[in-house]
Amino acid sequence: MMKKWPHFLEITLLTASVLFLAEGLSQVRASKIGDVYGSMTSASLIRASKVSPNSQTTFDILLKPRNQADMYQEALDVNSPTSSSFKQYLTASGFREKYGQPTSVTKDWQKYLKKYHLQTSVYDNGITLAVSGKVKNMNKLFQVDLNKATYHQDPLQFGKKKPAVPARLSKTVWTVLGAADHNRNYFFPNTQDHFAQSSNAATTKGYTSRFTDHYQVNKLYDQGMSGQGQTVGIIAFAGVKRSNINHFWKHENAGTWKNRLVIKSVKTDHFVPAYNRDDDEATMDTEYSGSVAKNANIRLYVAKSGLPTLAGLVNAYTTAYDENKASALSTSWGMGPASLFDTLVKRKVMTPDYLKVFNFVFAQGALQGISNFIASGDMGAYKYRINGVYKNRVLLDRSVQDADPISTNPWVTSVGGTTLPFKQPMKTRNITLGTITNEKERAWGSDYMWSFFQQFPDYFAAAPSVLTQVAVGSTGGFSHLYKTPQYQKNVPGVNTFYARPALSQLGQPIYDAALTQGTDYGRNYPDIAANADPTTGYQVYQVKKKGSSWKKSGGTSVASPQLAGVAAIINSGRQQRMGFWNPQIYQLATQKQTPFTPLNDTDNNSNLYYTGQPNTDYNQASGLGIVNFNQLASVYK
Repeated sequence: MMKKWPHFLEITLLTASVLFLAEGLSQVRASKIGDVYGSMTSASLIRASKVSPNSQTTFDILLKPRNQADMYQEALDVNSPTSSSFKQYLTASGFREKYGQPTSVTKDWQKYLKKYHLQTSVYDNGITLAVSGKVKNMNKLFQVDLNKATYHQDPLQFGKKKPAVPARLSKTVWTVLGAADHNRNYFFPNTQDHFAQSSNAATTKGYTSRFTDHYQVNKLYDQGMSGQGQTVGIIAFAGVKRSNINHFWKHENAGTWKNRLVIKSVKTDHFVPAYNRDDDEATMDTEYSGSVAKNANIRLYVAKSGLPTLAGLVNAYTTAYDENKASALSTSWGMGPASLFDTLVKRKVMTPDYLKVFNFVFAQGALQGISNFIASGDMGAYKYRINGVYKNRVLLDRSVQDADPISTNPWVTSVGGTTLPFKQPMKTRNITLGTITNEKERAWGSDYMWSFFQQFPDYFAAAPSVLTQVAVGSTGGFSHLYKTPQYQKNVPGVNTFYARPALSQLGQPIYDAALTQGTDYGRNYPDIAANADPTTGYQVYQVKKKGSSWKKSGGTSVASPQLAGVAAIINSGRQQRMGFWNPQIYQLATQKQTPFTPLNDTDNNSNLYYTGQPNTDYNQASGLGIVNFNQLASVYK
């Protein structure tokens, strides 16, 4: 998994590594093999930056929502065709009237915090207060040193002393985000794998048309729908260069008018000072959302925290909701697996209410009729799991039991990945050793390479770094963090599974594994899938100091922004927004004339563990499957 936990990869078939085979095993150093396994089983810590008394930072106070049970029910109702409230979306201020705190409460908070020389931005939902100012004034407010702040039972207490906040205000507080982000016990695992990057120049394939032609988006173009009058929002933790974006859009015959791309900075703390102003992930997301929705506006909501933080994510989404310009949002960033969150909660540097916060934030988007897409991830079924911390190292393994609480949230559409048909010769010194072939669109999982590796059993010993590069695929399975959502219940394939384990605990291929089947529970994910395998992937334009400006890329994080682009296209041909997709698409998947094609084979069709499920509408490798978007637009209400 990448250092910033984005769901993004740049890999190619590893033809260069085959050269090692001709050299013989005697030249392989044991330390090289040890280094590879070491990187797969542990990672260094990226610790939070310390703050000085006069430095500026931000934290969030989340106030208690009113009538939460009604809020979640209404979020389903406005997106369910059978409900009398269908399409009766709220604005952010309308949300506040029903579920937020009144203006009198937030003004009282502003007045109180001003006494500490702190500025307070109140979001329109009446729940989220972004508080900015000098650290010394925050220390005085909380009676603590922010570098040592920890969570307590009282939501405003971060040290030994309970702050003297008036009872009329303290009783309105749900939780606080970001106050403990500078504690040295807050960390991210530095698990960035060094994936092989393609130096190939752009070809005639692998651009937007690979997606739009294959999934029938081009037929929507023929009907005059191209995203006009719509806005797509991208949630990011890094920036882009406009010159790269405009060059790509021009190449793809998409709009390049002035101010088509708006970059909106989000209030947040700074976990680490390093902020990437020309990020691979943000560039790819922005380029492809805007090339699919050729005539939609694009807004990039950037939290400049250096790494993804809970406060940054909440403020990015809440900023988008306040503006209410974007009818579809996408993000490719994760904050790590649940095992990381649980570790941070135990260290008292993460709010124990983080799951409730995610539910609240994403449900607000559903209430406002915003289509929310999140990349499911690129590690296949076997996610990295935090097993402990020893000194400056994080102990890791991979498990199908862990899950990202963002991409598996029941209020978002989780986007998985597939692989398109291809043939790839594996050569060394102009000698073809064999050919890797994929004959059908299938769930993305690198086990299509296994037959080649069986032919060359010394391959991994000769090139051990390949182990970190082949154990990839579309992340999917069961998230036990959440209950099975109502829209998934009674859908054939949900909470049952077929599986064929393709990796050992040390990340080595397992050949000819037996097919098993069983039952499980929780939030099944992803919801839908599209081509994401870098082998059959896309070209991204980004000027670099070395190498070509065009590079072959992929990951579920290129599928997700393209889905957001499709939502904008369909919205451009109707009066009302599509809204939150899941309640409708699970209904449509069970109908005879469905726009979904489930990928249900049990052979050559896995995300390294889960396969298709025969005669069902859903599987955990690719969700409801691939989509005919022209047909979806015609039947989606």
